[in-house]
Amino acid sequence: MRIHDRITDYASATQNQLSNWLHVPGWLLFPIVLLVVAVIADLVLHVLLKRMEQRLRNSPRRWDDPIIHGVRTPLRWWLWTTAILLGAGAVGAHFEIKELTTILTRGGALITLLLFAWGGIRLFRRLEQRLVFPPVNCHAKPVDPTSASALTKIVGAVLIVTLILIGLQILGVSMSSILAMGGFGGLVIGFAARDVIANFFGGMVVHLDKPFVVGDWIRSPERQIEGIVEDIGWRLTTIRTFAGPPLYVPNAWFSQISVETPTRMVSRRLWETVGIRYQDADAIENITNDIRSHLQQHEEIDQDELITVNFSTFGQYSLDIIVYAFTRETDWQRFHEIKQGILLKIRDIVISHDAELAIPASRVYLPEGIERESSRHQRQTADVGSQPAERRDNAKRPGPSDDADGEA
Repeated sequence: MRIHDRITDYASATQNQLSNWLHVPGWLLFPIVLLVVAVIADLVLHVLLKRMEQRLRNSPRRWDDPIIHGVRTPLRWWLWTTAILLGAGAVGAHFEIKELTTILTRGGALITLLLFAWGGIRLFRRLEQRLVFPPVNCHAKPVDPTSASALTKIVGAVLIVTLILIGLQILGVSMSSILAMGGFGGLVIGFAARDVIANFFGGMVVHLDKPFVVGDWIRSPERQIEGIVEDIGWRLTTIRTFAGPPLYVPNAWFSQISVETPTRMVSRRLWETVGIRYQDADAIENITNDIRSHLQQHEEIDQDELITVNFSTFGQYSLDIIVYAFTRETDWQRFHEIKQGILLKIRDIVISHDAELAIPASRVYLPEGIERESSRHQRQTADVGSQPAERRDNAKRPGPSDDADGEA
């Protein structure tokens, strides 16, 4: 005997008992009783499961709290759905609507599957949070967000596919027909959705190989991709760019491009060129020695890495000193603070040797016989200034001949 037949027989027996006891038609009284029972059971489940969830949040286990969270709301919906469907079935049986019973039975099974899927999704989401952030008194180690997300997504996908196959069986679809159609349909779908499938397998590879995880700073030298990874989905990876807007990258790209993960660096490189004037060539050796000593004694410089301070080349307007080292600090903001302090100290070292930092300058050579206007004026001024005072006064004072010429 099938399950819905047993349910029908039990509902009929209950109707007859209620009808004999209260002298009211059973088909009318039975749905009302079911609704009253559903209200009482719903209130009891709401209070009981809510208190259980609040109490189990402090449990050292990761799974008990997610289970209660997953089944609490779907169970209440299933209770109301069952009560409504049973009441509708009693009314349909009274009026001898045979098709209604079959429809309600299949509908109830499908609704139960949907509620089960809903509860599973709620369970996996809460479990993912518990894996990443375990309870305070839990001795298990936290799982990184990328692994937790991949695990819950895989289990959730298996659950959804299984429930879909069960639902097709409930609707009367044969599994052999599904498998037969799957061969041809798989080819058609695979050809039409090859990009989607490529992105799906690309996301799977990212989850397995873990070239980056959620929260990492990544960039690609081949494409304009740089930012913080916010989510790794099965089709797209969400990257929050430093300019602000999110960037959605298809997962298939990551199998075709190179990706850098600066977040995983163990040190940051300091590589600068310091220019000294040509007039200070005699102080180059002492300056490089002092800069090297300063870096070797600096507490933020990684002494296990290469430290290079040498005069490198004769520049167009300066003598260039290369400064090459690595800092232990990898944070971008803190690194630039350390870099600023080192550059200011290099400036002080250069000044302490009576030298100066070079700036772009040009020297103009004039052909012989050509004088600048300013030089000629300065020489004339100097000649006038070297004359005796009386001669200068006589040169300035007008003579009689001047007056006569003026009168004339």
